[in-house]
Amino acid sequence: MNTRQQSSSKFWIIIFKVFIFIVALDLAFIILKPLLTFLLGISFWLIKMVVFIAATFFVIYFSLKIIFQFDLIDAIFGRKLRR
Repeated sequence: MNTRQQSSSKFWIIIFKVFIFIVALDLAFIILKPLLTFLLGISFWLIKMVVFIAATFFVIYFSLKIIFQFDLIDAIFGRKLRR
């Protein structure tokens, strides 16, 4: 009988721990949701700006290279960059 009570007690302890874990995850989600929304918004904006600037530079570089045979990288950095 002693082992039967012990296994039943372990079962309820495991259920209690799982319940506490679920409540802790829910609480962490409620607390961290505004912070994560803010951080993800800033990171998305930064990535969007970097991609926009890189795409603009590539379009300008290739347009000048194809239409006018003008190398923008050599004009900016000089011939020391390429050897």
